[in-house]
Amino acid sequence: MSITTIEEVVVDLTMNNEFTKAHLKITREIYDNHWKKFYPELYGDKLPDAIEFEMFDILPAASVTGNQSHRVGGKSVRTKLLEIKQNIERNGFKLKYPPISWFRWHDGVDGIECITGDTRGEILSLPPFQTTNRIVALYKRRPGFTDEQVQDAIESCGLRFNAIHDPAAPLSTFDVKRTVTKAIQRYLDTDGKAGVAPTLDAITSRVDYVCGEGIFQPATKLNLIYEIYNNFNPHDVVISWSDVATAKYRISSFMTRSKLVDTDKVKYLWTSFELYSKAFTRACKIAAEYPNAEVRIIIHTGTLKGYDLSSVYKLRVQKFVSEFENIVHVVGAAADKDATDLVGATFSRIKIYGALPTLGANHDLETPFILSERTGKFYQKGTDYTFDVSEDDVSEVTDLEEFMEAA
Repeated sequence: MSITTIEEVVVDLTMNNEFTKAHLKITREIYDNHWKKFYPELYGDKLPDAIEFEMFDILPAASVTGNQSHRVGGKSVRTKLLEIKQNIERNGFKLKYPPISWFRWHDGVDGIECITGDTRGEILSLPPFQTTNRIVALYKRRPGFTDEQVQDAIESCGLRFNAIHDPAAPLSTFDVKRTVTKAIQRYLDTDGKAGVAPTLDAITSRVDYVCGEGIFQPATKLNLIYEIYNNFNPHDVVISWSDVATAKYRISSFMTRSKLVDTDKVKYLWTSFELYSKAFTRACKIAAEYPNAEVRIIIHTGTLKGYDLSSVYKLRVQKFVSEFENIVHVVGAAADKDATDLVGATFSRIKIYGALPTLGANHDLETPFILSERTGKFYQKGTDYTFDVSEDDVSEVTDLEEFMEAA
């Protein structure tokens, strides 16, 4: 059998409330000609080691037991469910999309667990469809893997499969946090035989896998990774600073707690380590607006990434200092001779004052770093942790043209 018309891949379930063997043949043909090659995450070598794709089949709707526990937080909101339902009513059920996925623990129809398909299954059970069966992709255990390893694979695929194609309930950050957190707890409960180790590398790898490609922005995924990591490593917290109202680690709140607040004589400006040229412009505007005030710049290092986070943190702070000071230097050098005194007076009121803490394993997360003009080191009051204001390998802006390009 070969598909010759578009109508052959669209099923009108309002006219007939079941899938047929002809529909199953079409599904298998699409798999042979398309899905087998283009969806290795569903049917090929990108599946977790503990499970494998078995075959497509038509099974009674009641065969599956339970719901997608790994998708509790990502269950399609009612508006999304109704949107998909109305689309199927108007345009038919499209076989061109990979079908729902079930895992068969044993031979036969007993012990079948849903990997994906709760939303579509719920829709198909409603009027006007009330479909009695389902076309499903069946998966089974690979020999040699434990129940815990298989369950870990099922939960991972429950998210990963929904990050590949439509129609499906949208993957949420709650889904990811819940599933990866369960995987870490499984790792602890099985002494490392199944699940995910509570390390940054392992958590990052699992989050990347279940999110698929392009579901979340990189910054969103990094925040997820650190939030999960922090829950299992309370003494080794890694902070990703933000000033969004809902942020767990909000910059403005930290500034207030640390008494780094504006007065008539002092104005504070916080900035990302990457925005040294914008920070220079903003600082100059503040200095011009408040001619009797000192402008104090507080650096935050964004969302850290890399193997040695302690070194990354220090290098980011040092990079900002180096780039900012070179901007001051090239702008001063480019000023008219008659304006030199004015430029010098203005810049003397602009100071890199400190940096926000980020790494619980290295320093106090409740105390800001302050830059000592006398020693040239960043320090925290009440602790012995310090680091130099500069390093030899920090890049520099060397001329006015480079500064203008950076700005």
